[in-house]
Amino acid sequence: NYTLEKLGLPRFKKDEYRNYFGKPRDVLYPAIYKELQHEAIELFQSYVFKNAHTIKVIDGCAGVLKFLHDKNIHMGIVSNKKTNFIKEELKHTNFQGYFFNIIGSGDAEADKPSPAPLLLALEQSELDAERHDIWYFGDTENDLACAKAAGAKCLFFNENGAHNHLIKQYKPLFAFQDYKELHEFLVAI
Repeated sequence: NYTLEKLGLPRFKKDEYRNYFGKPRDVLYPAIYKELQHEAIELFQSYVFKNAHTIKVIDGCAGVLKFLHDKNIHMGIVSNKKTNFIKEELKHTNFQGYFFNIIGSGDAEADKPSPAPLLLALEQSELDAERHDIWYFGDTENDLACAKAAGAKCLFFNENGAHNHLIKQYKPLFAFQDYKELHEFLVAI
């Protein structure tokens, strides 16, 4: 909304932004900002860096990360967000020590929903694991499609049941509505 306002465009209505969440930058910017997409990039990037300290951690997420870390589960990040944004946000959440690597937008030959970023993360991890043994945590259709195309299992954050249609379509290993539910699942297995 900050970027939209600075460009003189109307703000998103209510949860309208969710239609764009997780999509690759080359899809997002033309769709949202039209011919002002290049100006939007500069405004958005500046805003993200200045406000990274305000990022809010979803309730229960920190406990899940600590649990997995304490179990020596190898974790990485695959995102359609730029790597430098992710690193800045990780500093402010104190989560940077949990992840072996970060693959962001533009780091692989294609962004999600392509499997390329997940496959690059696996290659860089040097894990001796089969793709079907990899669990990918996601919260968008791009995550589900990326995991499926890479041959990995997906655990899907379906906040408030908003994406039940995607669960039917992609059949993730586990769908959870909050991180307490995920934590209970992980402890149980």
